[in-house]
Amino acid sequence: MVFEHEFIEYTHELIPVNWIIHGADHSAGTVLPHWHTSFEISYTYSGKIENYTINNVTYQTEPGTILFINSAEVHGAVSSYCADLEALTIQIPYEFLSKLIPNFEYMRFDHLPSGKLAQLNQLREVLSQFYHLVRREPEAFLELQLIRLTYELIYLMAKDWMHREKMPINSNVYQQHLGQIQPIISFIQKNYQQELSVGSLADHFHVSTNYLSKLFKKSLGLSVMKYVQLVRINRGQELLLHSDKPIHVISDIVGFPNEKSFRRTFEDVFHQTPKKYQLDYRKKQNGRK
Repeated sequence: MVFEHEFIEYTHELIPVNWIIHGADHSAGTVLPHWHTSFEISYTYSGKIENYTINNVTYQTEPGTILFINSAEVHGAVSSYCADLEALTIQIPYEFLSKLIPNFEYMRFDHLPSGKLAQLNQLREVLSQFYHLVRREPEAFLELQLIRLTYELIYLMAKDWMHREKMPINSNVYQQHLGQIQPIISFIQKNYQQELSVGSLADHFHVSTNYLSKLFKKSLGLSVMKYVQLVRINRGQELLLHSDKPIHVISDIVGFPNEKSFRRTFEDVFHQTPKKYQLDYRKKQNGRK
């Protein structure tokens, strides 16, 4: 799935957060680097996520791993198929946290909470309760239970894993960069099959190549063409797993100049050849049947 740099819409009328359940069917793939002003929690209940990146630092998750993504931090993920993956994402609005936490714009949460075993287990217990509630059939007073857990979760995070910075870090100033780069991101995601270069993109958006390169590096921590390659390999990975098209056809469909370039980029991202990745996925899928 291609993720744009997103403005998150919250749809639960009474519960002030969003949640996403991740299972085995969604484990093989890439989540392109993106950001949003919402605070995000990633909780791996079982299985693993091989490469979860926050601000260019990569983490490998395992059962019990919790990751915090502060407002406007660039994050993404790359992972192979995991038959026992069960994971939870919770997104909390910036405005909601800023009302609850004094001077919130100066506060930073640890990306990987660790070292305080009792407090960490408390946090895991709350997240596990939340996960089990939202993955099963709705029950009586579900909203009340989720509201209770949401406030308890925020309390535990703020009490044990939050630090004050000297300069504002959770600020809408980041929206300025988001607004500048969003049209270019959208254009790449819609036109990744075409011949794209730094020069052609700069010409299309009437900016210099130097400005465009600096904007991508500052906003995403990636070069322009690295992002183009990630969009292409993301689509190529989907075709590899869910179609019978040969690799040379897939490489052409998603915009690579040749099969060799597709293979090299695929191995850089997934650390396997496309064919081995495909065979491993299908073997594990067949093992589940």
